[in-house]
Amino acid sequence: MNYMNELEHILSKRYDQEILLKLFQKYFVNWIADGYIGKELNIFEISTIGEKTDKEVLLKLFIEFYGNEKNFKKIFETLPEEVKKIFKVVVWGEKFPIKKEDLKKYLDTYTDNFEKEVFIPKDEYLFFDLEEFDKDMNTAFSIKYDIARYIRNFIDNKPKDYYLHSDESSSDLAFKLYRDNNENEFINNMNFYLDFYNSGENPISSSGKILKDFKRNMQKHCGITEYYNDVKGLEFLKTETLCLIFTLLEKKYRTNTYFNNKNIKNVIDDFMTTETFDKEDAYNYTNLFLNFLKGTRNIWESPERISEVVKSLVKLLKEMPKDDVVSIDNIVKAFIYRDKDVELIAFKDVKDYIYINEANGERAKILEYKQYEDYIIEPFVKSYIFLLGIFGVFEIFYEKPFFKKGLYLKNNYLSKYDGLKYIKLTNLGRYIFGYTDKYELPKIYEKAEVQIDDKRQFVTVVGEAPAKMMFFEKIGTKVKENMFKLTYDSFIKGIKNYDELIERIERFKENIDNKELSQNWEEFFENLEKKFNSVKIEDDYVILKLENNKELIQTVIKDSRFKKLSLKAEEYHLLVKKENLKEVIKIFSEYGYYIVE
Repeated sequence: MNYMNELEHILSKRYDQEILLKLFQKYFVNWIADGYIGKELNIFEISTIGEKTDKEVLLKLFIEFYGNEKNFKKIFETLPEEVKKIFKVVVWGEKFPIKKEDLKKYLDTYTDNFEKEVFIPKDEYLFFDLEEFDKDMNTAFSIKYDIARYIRNFIDNKPKDYYLHSDESSSDLAFKLYRDNNENEFINNMNFYLDFYNSGENPISSSGKILKDFKRNMQKHCGITEYYNDVKGLEFLKTETLCLIFTLLEKKYRTNTYFNNKNIKNVIDDFMTTETFDKEDAYNYTNLFLNFLKGTRNIWESPERISEVVKSLVKLLKEMPKDDVVSIDNIVKAFIYRDKDVELIAFKDVKDYIYINEANGERAKILEYKQYEDYIIEPFVKSYIFLLGIFGVFEIFYEKPFFKKGLYLKNNYLSKYDGLKYIKLTNLGRYIFGYTDKYELPKIYEKAEVQIDDKRQFVTVVGEAPAKMMFFEKIGTKVKENMFKLTYDSFIKGIKNYDELIERIERFKENIDNKELSQNWEEFFENLEKKFNSVKIEDDYVILKLENNKELIQTVIKDSRFKKLSLKAEEYHLLVKKENLKEVIKIFSEYGYYIVE
């Protein structure tokens, strides 16, 4: 369904024939006369519009107002001031209050069949819905949310939450909420997180979740400071999210040469463009971080729009104030109000395929756009900001997750990230978002000393240093509780190329606090560098096997062109560079020998 058809469908559901005709008589006829709408209608067609006119004709005229920004802005300026005032409130999802003493100003009355007084909006206010009266006979105007979405950005008057702003109630957040600044912990340990994830044990279950034992072991081994210690099911949320981040990345980016603290700006910049995301699974992000949304496997035509949506959200986040706290509610509203690339999954596909399993066994469908915002847009925004919090871009303020928006949920939350309430830029965040030009990596403070043997390749860790212990476990063999033996084989385990070798040598030096190397260690690394890749696998040669045929062999020996284009090997083999293969095949064909590639 295209834009205009969808708008027509929404308006048709909201406005009946009678209301449309009243709007025509009150407004449309003047707009036609002024040349704003109905340009394709002739005078006769206009003059015959009445009670018997097809509803579709009136809807088409209405759509020319609501469905065209240029028309809307011109017509809007001609509306009565009070009508403009109401529009400026209700299009942002707010209600325009009507007190009891103002009822006659906005409403007409009539007596129904039961001799009861009924209130209806006056003709000039028929754009709006009338809310129920309270016990004091106060009411309000509103507008259907699906309609407001189409026209709110045509109105120049923007609410405060259209922009990111400092939160005025943030002074006592530390006393009300949990708080986490992950900058130093992530920067200092990102290599070890990756090493553990790549350690060989598959962390993903058949259902796509991180295995509990893996989370427990990683949290303990890497010394991860968790978000919650008192919420069942969320004890390993930070560890789990780290694993999901690695799962989200393409395999080629899950390497120490890329994923390291010296490359932190590129790592985060690439994450904020989704350059590093694995997009082989069309709904990878949704299935990892919004896994309460079921049915993605049934959407075969359109993939998730992760690149577009992240780009739009990051553009908004770059408006964060340098030093102040901003509420997540403000960010979500601003993202929705601007309505620029906010749909991770096309709304049509959501209505057709997506559902949420409720605790009572029911499947909740998402059929209204307000539900789409509550169940998809808001959880997406919170999840992605949580990920940037893991990277140390934001300091986060959060509570126990809680979600109460029309769903019956087992744990009282929809997403594990529902508890996020406020964020603030860290030093790293200010650098990433361009507030500062330089960033100094935080120092690693581990209460331990690393001793290197000056005769043999032994390393001893004295004191508590989980990160260092993990590194030496990876490159050596543990001979005592805190002592490791290194060999050429153990040191190069898992290394694929020379650059990775140099990177590992540098990390070794960092982990011994850049102490001066004794001669045995200097020689150890010199020999590693010399011998590594002394013998290389050549991929750009093709091997041709010759039959033991005297005439064929004499041909190869006598024709000097073969000598220039190939290398002779034992057992009647020729080594030919791929770039020379076609020419060699051509020479063989001259002698009546044919090779099929």
